[in-house]
Amino acid sequence: MAYDPRLHHRRSIRLHGHDYAGGGAYFVTICTRGKKCLFGEIVEGSMILNEAGSLVQRVWDTLPQRFGSLVLDAFQMMPNHLHAIFVLPGPGLEPALAVATGAPVIQPSATRRGRACPTLLDPAAMYNAGTASRPPTKMGDVVGAFKSISTIAINKLMSHPGARPLHENFYEHIIRDTGELEMIRDYIIHNPQRWLEDPENPDLT
Repeated sequence: MAYDPRLHHRRSIRLHGHDYAGGGAYFVTICTRGKKCLFGEIVEGSMILNEAGSLVQRVWDTLPQRFGSLVLDAFQMMPNHLHAIFVLPGPGLEPALAVATGAPVIQPSATRRGRACPTLLDPAAMYNAGTASRPPTKMGDVVGAFKSISTIAINKLMSHPGARPLHENFYEHIIRDTGELEMIRDYIIHNPQRWLEDPENPDLT
């Protein structure tokens, strides 16, 4: 499926049959409720973060401390949403994508009781065999933790306990190859320059 920002801002597309615990490269878009511009503003094509936006970006940057195998890639805060790419190593992650994002290459090897066992091809990488016995991190685990921690931080900053500043849903897309990776990276990086055409810009509705 070709990347279409008009579609990818609006709904989540779950790939039937994809093992979300088996590794992959993911593009996610997370929005505020009601398109409220909580994170800052666009000035001459650049995103200027306010205190809430800086808090949320720090939460994202520290996620690898919670999920040891997680690899963060392109990231961009916007006034009322954010775009990000992250990678979870595993047999489901294409080797070329692993190399392009700096993630370890893991492939299935011999089976154990009918299930494939991962083989680590890059033992110097962040993922290590000592964590292989733990439940694998899923894409939803990462996004769920991020949204929960960010909500707590925003509510504490704004003295709004119990508020729900982030939309309950989010868009996620599985990145299939390095060509798509580069296309989405470019879109994320240059997103502030397209704010006047952004479907999440409240001034357009």
